[in-house]
Amino acid sequence: MRALRYERFGPVSEVARWVEVDDPVPGPSQVRVRVAWASINPLDWKLVEGQFRWFAKSKPPCGIGAEFSGVVDAVGAGVAQPAVGARVLGFINPFQHPPGALQTHALVRADDVFEAPAQVALDALATLPVAGLSALQMCRLACVQAGQRVLVHGAAGGVGSFAVQVVRALGASATATGSAASQAFIAALGPQAQFDYRAQPPSAWGGPFDAVLDCATALAPADIETLLANGGHYVSTLPRFPGLLLDPLLNRLRQTQHHALRLEPNRADLQTLLAWLADGRLQPRITAHFEAADAARALAQSKSGHARGKLVVRIGDAT
Repeated sequence: MRALRYERFGPVSEVARWVEVDDPVPGPSQVRVRVAWASINPLDWKLVEGQFRWFAKSKPPCGIGAEFSGVVDAVGAGVAQPAVGARVLGFINPFQHPPGALQTHALVRADDVFEAPAQVALDALATLPVAGLSALQMCRLACVQAGQRVLVHGAAGGVGSFAVQVVRALGASATATGSAASQAFIAALGPQAQFDYRAQPPSAWGGPFDAVLDCATALAPADIETLLANGGHYVSTLPRFPGLLLDPLLNRLRQTQHHALRLEPNRADLQTLLAWLADGRLQPRITAHFEAADAARALAQSKSGHARGKLVVRIGDAT
């Protein structure tokens, strides 16, 4: 099979190459998926560069990519579902398994793929296992409820564009931030208010908020305290040190609570997202489709900070 891999840590443009490798063979409790689409996330290129190298399973030589959709074409011993031929979406947790969505076949645990409804396009499905679930689980960590006021910082990105919609689907009101160039994109997500974070300081964003979802993991501690109401929750998409170690202890003493997302794929959450997709409350905002040969360019666009919504890469035929 063909796989986008890297032999050493470094910039994607320098180290990522498509190579031929042996076809994977599913073992017990595993399935092999013929990948149709892979979705790009900032974590993908951060792992290639060596960030989180002490915690992730992305040790070169290694594949790239965590979320995908496709069709099961082989199953290992003990797997009853999904069956060969099933349309699925899936997630490879790079903190538990080596990544590898940007390749013609992905070998994953059967529990890490979920059968997909026939009426939803596979490119849209590929955006749910990481970005969509991240947004929903950030809201859960933040205890978002109907009637609350929620700030989504970095609303133009993949997780952020889902987060604004999830906040609204839960009955809360969303205030969204992004760059000046992203304001039209953000407006289409339907926030109650929006701000250019470069033009206006956090103190002018309309706080205090019941929850702050930091989808850029960029807010300073002083800004977080300015933005959060007493009893409010702050959630970031990625861990930061020393907060990852100290927050569980400090939360007992604070008037506000700080959390870092630890994504946990599960069927119930995906079913919630799919239900919202069906009734129109949720829409994956795919802004660019790339062919496999341009996968490195998609990763570079993600790193540039100018990407909006989701970027997806066509890997192969879904039939």
